[in-house]
Amino acid sequence: MKIKRKLLAIMVMVLCIGAISGCAKKVEEGQDAEKLSAMAQDARTFVENLGSYDTEYVNAIVEQYEEEDNSAMAESWLAWLDTKEEVGDFVEVTDAFAEIKDSQYIATVTATFTKRPMEISIICDKKGIITNMEFNPEYTISENMGKAAVHTAIGMGTVFLVLIFISLVIGCFKYINEWERKAKEKSAPAPAPAAPALAAQPAAAPEEDLTDDLELVAVITAAIAASMGDDVPADGLVVRSIRRKPGAKWKRA
Repeated sequence: MKIKRKLLAIMVMVLCIGAISGCAKKVEEGQDAEKLSAMAQDARTFVENLGSYDTEYVNAIVEQYEEEDNSAMAESWLAWLDTKEEVGDFVEVTDAFAEIKDSQYIATVTATFTKRPMEISIICDKKGIITNMEFNPEYTISENMGKAAVHTAIGMGTVFLVLIFISLVIGCFKYINEWERKAKEKSAPAPAPAAPALAAQPAAAPEEDLTDDLELVAVITAAIAASMGDDVPADGLVVRSIRRKPGAKWKRA
């Protein structure tokens, strides 16, 4: 069964390559308009047949391309399987045209399917060999708006989640600092016992200022000598003590 599927896949590949090769060959002969028209017609036929391929048949084609290490075509057929579930069954081809762009032959076919229309691009090289296929379903405005809203919600949700995470990290800084402070206090050595305070020395008594007393003694001695006249010399007087007499008259002088 597997050999039959591979044979069918090879036959399809040969038919596709032969059809596109014939068109490319005509382009090289200089009749561009006619060859591009023929290429568009071949692409139309290819898309009509494409809609009738079941999943088992497409998988056989994918296996054949994988054995040939042609990953581009294998991925193209796998993309068709995914797109087929989205667009539904083939209905009809509404438009088909071909053009030469960047040294490649590109046939674009617009087809209608049961769920939605789709644009199919078949890309060939100069030899007419199919190198890639692109499938572009057409979505309504409401569907595009819905997808845009979903993408916007996902993007904004991601941004808010990141901001919340950053705020939580910043809020944890104070706990981290407190933990570091406690860790430093635990690891710090115990403080040495303070030395006993020295006994307070009694303050020295202020030295008595005798300057005013000597002057007072001199004044009193002179007054006494004056009152006694010339009988007693001033240097013969000796003041042994000074006492304040209450009610002294000299206070009222």
